[in-house]
Amino acid sequence: MNSARALRRHLHDFWILYLAPWLPSWLPWPIAYRCYRFLARFAHVYPEPTSAAVAVAPDYLAIPDRAAFARDVRTVWLVDAADLQLSLRHRADWLPSHVEVRGEWPQGAFVAVSFHYSTGLWVFRDLRRRGRDAVLVAARFERDDFGPHPVRYRYGSARFAEIERLSGQPNAYRPGIRERLMGALAKGVPVVSVMDMPPRLAPRGQRPVHLLGRPACLPDGSIELAREAGVPIVPYWVEFDLARGQRTLVIGEAMSPQPADAVLARLAGMLDGLIRSVPAAWLFWNEWPGWQRDAEGLHAAAFSNEAAEGRLSDSAPVARNQP
Repeated sequence: MNSARALRRHLHDFWILYLAPWLPSWLPWPIAYRCYRFLARFAHVYPEPTSAAVAVAPDYLAIPDRAAFARDVRTVWLVDAADLQLSLRHRADWLPSHVEVRGEWPQGAFVAVSFHYSTGLWVFRDLRRRGRDAVLVAARFERDDFGPHPVRYRYGSARFAEIERLSGQPNAYRPGIRERLMGALAKGVPVVSVMDMPPRLAPRGQRPVHLLGRPACLPDGSIELAREAGVPIVPYWVEFDLARGQRTLVIGEAMSPQPADAVLARLAGMLDGLIRSVPAAWLFWNEWPGWQRDAEGLHAAAFSNEAAEGRLSDSAPVARNQP
């Protein structure tokens, strides 16, 4: 009985991570995207992130049609997996017609920052076609982190391996990577990171911000890295046109990493606007309730320091949640 359940679980993971994204990916993109939209009608496609998004998002944003929203969430996850299948079959500098780029990367080194929003592989392809290596900052994961889902572990490993192929550099897995990142920036190699990391996943250096009208926090590691290296911060994101399946990689204007609190507030505002524009494209709805709870202490400490006119000591980093 247990072995039968495990087999069904493995087959389901293989279906949604590999087979369902792979089969339509051989078709012309307009037809492939119609296939993904059709598959996204079914509740067994990416049930966990979809259930989390449908349960959480309506408490913060107007979601008039939850069934349509669920279909959009499944579409984003399916297309993200399809992007990997497409990427694996092409040269590192290939960019398809259904992905556009708006903006220019600056010359020299910089820290590119984005969010767990929409589909993420295209930034590395765009940098490669411009002749740029890059180093991705990522959290290391192990087989045990995936419990009874080894297929998911293999998928995540394949995805990170593809990023290394595209970027031309090994990924930098936290912690203990500051010297390597500083060395890459000193050689003119951009560093790529994501900013929307809750305290559960990035407990150090969290600073209070507001997101979706609620107290939240963002880590300052990427900002401090840019400040120490004397390089700019470059925000970027991928806009997702759910009606057509088109994506647009948007490269924002380079900004100074100082003052850190103002930069983080600006980045939080960018993420807020993106989530409000296409709520289904944010991949971290599952983290959002706990994220707010962890941020409450930071906001309370910041308020107390302000009320005391700076006489209080800086608050300690938020502790990592227990599983």
